[in-house]
Amino acid sequence: MKISGVLLCVSALLLVACGGDDDGSSPDISTTKIAQGSASTNTTQVATNAVAPVDISTMKYSRRTNATTVITNVVLVFFKDKEHFEAKKRFTGNAIKNNKDGTQAFYPMKDGLWHGTYRIKYPGGKQTKFRVNYVQGLKSGAAHAWYANGTARSKSFYTNGFRVGPWISFHPNGKTNKVMVLSTKIPGKVLRRAAFDLTGRPLTVMTPAGRRFQWQVNGSDASKELSYYVRGPSSILITAFGNPNLQNRNVWVYSGLTIRDIKTGQIKRTARFTVNNGTVAAVEVLP
Repeated sequence: MKISGVLLCVSALLLVACGGDDDGSSPDISTTKIAQGSASTNTTQVATNAVAPVDISTMKYSRRTNATTVITNVVLVFFKDKEHFEAKKRFTGNAIKNNKDGTQAFYPMKDGLWHGTYRIKYPGGKQTKFRVNYVQGLKSGAAHAWYANGTARSKSFYTNGFRVGPWISFHPNGKTNKVMVLSTKIPGKVLRRAAFDLTGRPLTVMTPAGRRFQWQVNGSDASKELSYYVRGPSSILITAFGNPNLQNRNVWVYSGLTIRDIKTGQIKRTARFTVNNGTVAAVEVLP
C-alpha cells in the first residue's frame, strides 16, 4: 500500500511533534533524508536587551536576492527608519508586530536580516502559535505550530527557505491529520501524501491497478480488452477496480477509467459489467 512507508514514519514523528515548544529532532521518512541546512551551526539568536522592540510596520526594508541558494530566494533587508534606510545602516535587534486578531509576532534581526527564532504568540502572550528559525533571512530547520491549548498543530522542515521532507499536521485531538513528504532536491515537489480521520484511520489508499491502466477496445491485444474479465469471478472486479461506482442487482458500473478506442482514437471513461451468480457474464464500454 502506498501509504505504508508514510505510516511507519508518522509514528516516529509523533514522538517529537507534540511537546509544546520542543524542537525535537529531524527524523527520516522512508528513504527521504531530512536536511536542515545550516540550522545546527549558524543559528545564534540576537541577544535580547533592555531596548524595546521596534514596531516592524514602522521600519523600512529593501528586497535582496540571496545568491547562495540553488534556486533564487528574495529576502528582506530591514532598516529602523527612513534615516537609517538612506544611510544604508542595517538594523540589528528585535522587532514586533501586533496583529488585529490579538496575536503578536516577534522578529529577531541581525544586520538587517531575520536571524534567530521567529515566534507568533496567541493573545495573552503565554502560548506560542508558531515558531521557526531563520538564518540570514531564510527559514532553516524545524517549524512548529500549536493550537491555543498547546496541542501540536503541525511540524515541518525548511532548508534555505524552502519546505522539505515531511510536513505533518494534527487534528485537535492529537491524532495525525495529514502527512506530505516534499523533495529535498526540487523545492515544492510533493513525493507522497496521506490523510487520516479523527481516529487515525487512513483516508487515502493506492488507486486500484485497473483504474490506472489504459484499456482499449477494437484493438489487437486481448490482454488490454475489458473482455479479459468475462467468465471470471466477480471478485476479480473488486480486486482490479475496487468497489463499483454504481451497483444495481446484476449490473456493476465503473467510471473514471481510461479506455481508448483504437479505431477512432476516442477515450471513454465508463464500463458496465453484467454479473450473474458471482460470475462476470458480459462487459460494455459506454460512451
